[in-house]
Amino acid sequence: MMNRFFLYFFLFFCSFAIISCQCSREKPVQQPVDDILPVFVFNNQDSLDINELAIAYVNFVNSSDYEAAADLLYAVRNDSVLPISDEQRQGYLVAMRSLPILGCAQKELELYSDRDNKLRISLLINENGNLAEDKGTINFFLNPVKNEDKWYLTLLDKHAEGVGLYH
Repeated sequence: MMNRFFLYFFLFFCSFAIISCQCSREKPVQQPVDDILPVFVFNNQDSLDINELAIAYVNFVNSSDYEAAADLLYAVRNDSVLPISDEQRQGYLVAMRSLPILGCAQKELELYSDRDNKLRISLLINENGNLAEDKGTINFFLNPVKNEDKWYLTLLDKHAEGVGLYH
């Protein structure tokens, strides 16, 4: 009886050891080289430049100068950053003028790359709302883009080159 117990224990121990050895031999899964994205390093000047653009944009919207706010908006096309088209500009102006905007504030800024970022802008549209608490507000996102060492506020276009890769 005791021999049987030791035999079962020995078989269990051997099978456990074999399974452990097999598991340790498995190679780690390697990511294909194509899936590795470059790492972007942002400095203090990048944050200051984006913040300056965002403040100017918010100030124009708060003073109902939607034309000047539209002048700050760009679009990404291939590897170029261009002013928004006349059609986009008119659509923007119609939308902004049709909203009962009572205030505007810059919210979160998320930086991922030179082309894939998010700047949340909050618009107060309810007189009983509160911008600080995001009550009575609507939000939209701009995409700060760096091109040739200069930052631009672009309309967030999920189909633009480089957008959506990091988040």
